[in-house]
Amino acid sequence: MSASRTQNPTLKDVAKAVGVSAMTVSRVLSGKSHLVNAETVRKCREAAERLGYVPNLMARSLRGEQLRTIVLFAEYIASHHYLAELVEHTFRAIEKRGHGVIVCQSIPSFRQALKNFKLAGAVILAPPEEVFVPQAGHTSRILREPTVVIHSAVEQNVFNEVSPNIQGLARTAALHLLELGHRQLGYMGGPRVETEPLWFELRRKGIEEALRKYGLPPTACRHQPCPDADLAAVSLQQLLAKAPATTGLMCLSDEIAVAAISGAEKLDRGVPKQLSVVGSNNIHLAGFFKPALTTLKIDIRSLVETALNLLFEEINGAASTEPQPVKIKIESELVIRDSTAPPPA
Repeated sequence: MSASRTQNPTLKDVAKAVGVSAMTVSRVLSGKSHLVNAETVRKCREAAERLGYVPNLMARSLRGEQLRTIVLFAEYIASHHYLAELVEHTFRAIEKRGHGVIVCQSIPSFRQALKNFKLAGAVILAPPEEVFVPQAGHTSRILREPTVVIHSAVEQNVFNEVSPNIQGLARTAALHLLELGHRQLGYMGGPRVETEPLWFELRRKGIEEALRKYGLPPTACRHQPCPDADLAAVSLQQLLAKAPATTGLMCLSDEIAVAAISGAEKLDRGVPKQLSVVGSNNIHLAGFFKPALTTLKIDIRSLVETALNLLFEEINGAASTEPQPVKIKIESELVIRDSTAPPPA
């Protein structure tokens, strides 16, 4: 007996199931449903879902069609709870606005999507510095699509952007530790300076603002690179070896902060008695960890909705004609829990 071969359903299959032309189905599924009566729209969508029809984006792009699809770029989604939540909120918010989403987790795949498809726009989440560096026309290609950046830690004047106030966020964390009496601080997270020289700049400015308020020099805080939670224990050991008087630690993420607390215990630096730790992003488990984590809460919904408002204004031709991109900063909230306390006497 020969095995039967299944094929992906086509527009013609959907049209045959409904009893209409392929052109009618195409109008319904390509965002032109206003040209078709409501009952036919309903039948076409139900048939497409029942048959498992998936639009051929490449074919539609080759025909020069403008796709109702947004490309979403985000790296290392699985490594960060906050980023995963940010991606989920963005994905769902785009779909609610009647658009599909292509997710890319590397810069090459992101650029390839922009090259291959005639997309409605692009969303860039928590980008590395490389995204802002022109390379063989890639940046100009991105600029031809409406584009918005969400949560950038790098100062840039290329794209519309909605981000947390990174400088203010770092200042708030540092002020909290200084108000408790800490005078030697550490900041742990991110790449090495030689890898991404701009990445720590906003945070450095915020921390130094706080230090100046207390009459302390910039050297009162040391930055220790730490790309992820797996390396937090080793990174903390390196930080304390260089600056053993450190009693207050700020971390890039809650994951790094939690791992640092575990590493501190092994170094006989109990938290918060010998070392106070502040995280960032207020992930769901931050309040359940022991000690419960002091952290900075970022309003993800405000970030996403504000950014998508900018994006869809541009997509719909209602964007500002100002030569400079729109940049909006969202303030964060300090959530004080058990991982911070006055330093040891």
